Amino acid sequence: MTSTLVKGTALLAALLAATGCLDDTSGALRVVMTSPNLDDGAVMFEVTGDVESVAAPAGLTLYQTSPGSNVIRAIVTGNIASGGNVLTLHVTDVGKASSITAQLLQVAARTTWAQRPVGAYTLQVQR
Repeated sequence: MTSTLVKGTALLAALLAATGCLDDTSGALRVVMTSPNLDDGAVMFEVTGDVESVAAPAGLTLYQTSPGSNVIRAIVTGNIASGGNVLTLHVTDVGKASSITAQLLQVAARTTWAQRPVGAYTLQVQR
């Protein structure tokens, strides 16, 4: 009897997962930026995907707008460190992280606000 119950539970879980009824839990994703510079002071990017809200890490300031469905444009200012989290995304399903994209639009130096070419920078959405 126990063997049948275990097999039945495993089969039910497999069926629910296959049909998408078992979602990952809601949670936070990080947008991590790598930079060739040590003095970035402002970053503008666009996040596309199913994101409930965004927040800046401690010490950084966030300005945001939502120009359309599932699109957030954000500017983060402050002492932005290469390899660090520049934005936290709150999502309903962290399992769908690969469907969320972040595109770098502009970067400026901290003291002069001179714009920098974005080609040498990378953004990654991470769990």
